[in-house]
Amino acid sequence: MRVGMREHRNPAFRSWLWYAGLGGVALVGYVVLAHAAVPAIVPVLWYTAISASGAVALVLGARLHRPARRLPWYLLAGGQALYAAADFCFYLMRSVYGIDQYPSYDDLLYLASYPMLAAGVVAFVRARTPSWDLPALLDSLIVTIVAALLLWVYVISEVAGAAGDTMLARSVSVAYPSMDLLLITVALRLSMGPGARSVSFRLLLGAIFTMFAADVGYGYLELNDAYVPGGILEVLWLLVVLGLGAAALHPSMAAMTEPSPVAGPQLSPARLTLLTSASFTAPILLLVQHLSGSEENVVAGAIACMLLFSLTLARMAVLTFAHRRMADTDVLTGLRNRRSFTEALAAYGGPDAAKRPGLSLLLLDIDHFKRINDTYGHDGGDRVLATVAALLRGCVRDGDIVARYGGEEFAVLAPGLSAAELEGFADRVRQTVAAMPIPVAAGATATVTVSVGGVRREDAAEAPGAVLSHADRRLYAAKNAGRNRAVTTDAEPFTPPAARSLLPVRPG
Repeated sequence: MRVGMREHRNPAFRSWLWYAGLGGVALVGYVVLAHAAVPAIVPVLWYTAISASGAVALVLGARLHRPARRLPWYLLAGGQALYAAADFCFYLMRSVYGIDQYPSYDDLLYLASYPMLAAGVVAFVRARTPSWDLPALLDSLIVTIVAALLLWVYVISEVAGAAGDTMLARSVSVAYPSMDLLLITVALRLSMGPGARSVSFRLLLGAIFTMFAADVGYGYLELNDAYVPGGILEVLWLLVVLGLGAAALHPSMAAMTEPSPVAGPQLSPARLTLLTSASFTAPILLLVQHLSGSEENVVAGAIACMLLFSLTLARMAVLTFAHRRMADTDVLTGLRNRRSFTEALAAYGGPDAAKRPGLSLLLLDIDHFKRINDTYGHDGGDRVLATVAALLRGCVRDGDIVARYGGEEFAVLAPGLSAAELEGFADRVRQTVAAMPIPVAAGATATVTVSVGGVRREDAAEAPGAVLSHADRRLYAAKNAGRNRAVTTDAEPFTPPAARSLLPVRPG
């Protein structure tokens, strides 16, 4: 309780509330000034001060809360600083001096801010998911294609074909929605990736999506010569600034750059609904165009449909592959499970069996595993199983198949071994396991041994199931002979001089 009280009294903890509260008051003040009988420079300076405060808050938050990676926040601060400078130039020229030149210097600053903001979001994505996250990428691309299509139909194609504009003006007009699309693409990727959904995370994404909506609204109003400074769009843009600043000042911002494991490919009901709606958008748009008698955007709609279908098929393939892999994998050890191993073994039967390399396999059983569970609990037993699995992976060749066959039993399919190679391989596995002290509890390790039964199919006509049964008999021969043995022939097994079947425990 005392810790919680100190946190709430800490200025760093409450700084985001102060910023959001004072920013809200300043926003209301701007709306009043924008419609009051004051010199035009006053609301311009007021608006620019709020816009610049976002960049200051982004830097201050990074220095105050000291996240593991500050680069994403500094990139956002740089982008917002450029945006604030562009705001000052834009409103100064238009509202104070009455200059309506387009394009102008402010456009250069505005367009330069978007790549920096996008780079900051990409830095968040790389920090949170260092590995490749294909499901999140595909999901974000599906929604991005729809956003691109809508922007093309209702904004880009209109400004690109505007009569009376110079080529430079049309190029700049197209660049604005293109930059918005770039920013929304990386924001969608961030939103659909793994990681904590903290307050800072929600504030940041809310600010970016609000910025996208305001920019699209501005483009639409400009096309219809209906934009007037000091209206709802300025309120939305200032909310974007306050959202970015509050996201950086909130204590949860430190978790924004913490690495997260890649999430599974499963689709939540909300995401499935979103992707379904997105996939229907392009065909519906084509239908609307057809009913309205317009064919201007049929090509764009058809391309979007093809991309959406391709991405949806890729998403289904990823989901199918992941489910297949989950069905074939033992959760604890990461090895193949019994069903998967049985399928691989069955491939050595049938008419093509003679064309395959000689069938060789091992069955291993951890000695006295029940004693391990009774002594150290199931957690200790799980550690032993996982460690033995890792040791087996290190012993096999590329192309060999290792599986957890059941309980404390493992199986190795190693094609093409001679009888001598099989014997050496089996004993090497046994020695590797016995030589590795395995942590089983806090401050304690145990030496674990395995019994091994190995067999090499001499007759190609022998069924794989019969070979497996033969290996099983040799495994139990090793067990009956005292454990910690490898039996690869039907003769009396060799007993190593230092063979032990107990579990000597030593302090960690």
